[in-house]
Amino acid sequence: MGFVGRWLSEAISLGLSLGFAFAAMQVPALTHDYTTALRQVTEEVRHDVDQREASARHFYNLSATTDDDVIQALRPFEPSNAEGLVASLGRARNLRAAYDRIEAAAPILQPVIAAIDFIEDTKGYKPSVLATTFATFEPQIVISTAAAVYGMLGLLIGSLVAQLVISLTLRLFRGRRARVTVQT
Repeated sequence: MGFVGRWLSEAISLGLSLGFAFAAMQVPALTHDYTTALRQVTEEVRHDVDQREASARHFYNLSATTDDDVIQALRPFEPSNAEGLVASLGRARNLRAAYDRIEAAAPILQPVIAAIDFIEDTKGYKPSVLATTFATFEPQIVISTAAAVYGMLGLLIGSLVAQLVISLTLRLFRGRRARVTVQT
């Protein structure tokens, strides 16, 4: 491999390593935005539940104060509305529990906890939160221990991918050159 080949090999290796490192450094910031979105969606759902409960209390003259008591009191009058409240409360509680789990973890583990929580989402509440997170996410470089650790992991993975790409390219190039030599 000549001068240009070595230069190109090193440039690819450096580019992929740095690219993966930069992408991996985004993981803690993305997790922060995800938890913010979880909190916001939880608050929106909770606000909707509170409004619906207040309306039911006013319309049916209910004296119930807790969520479960309002639902029980509403069931004889409007069973479908009561079931809608149960579903909304379940969603709010699920999202709030996810937020609490992520926030309670050490900053370096928060992305892992968020990923596990997202994967284990059996109710399907979190894909919309994640979609919103990606839609509003602005790449940033945050100087933190978590970003440094994820950046180093990205650097290692990027270096490995670069070496794989270079090795496969060289193998294909050498194989093609050997076939051309044999044919002539």
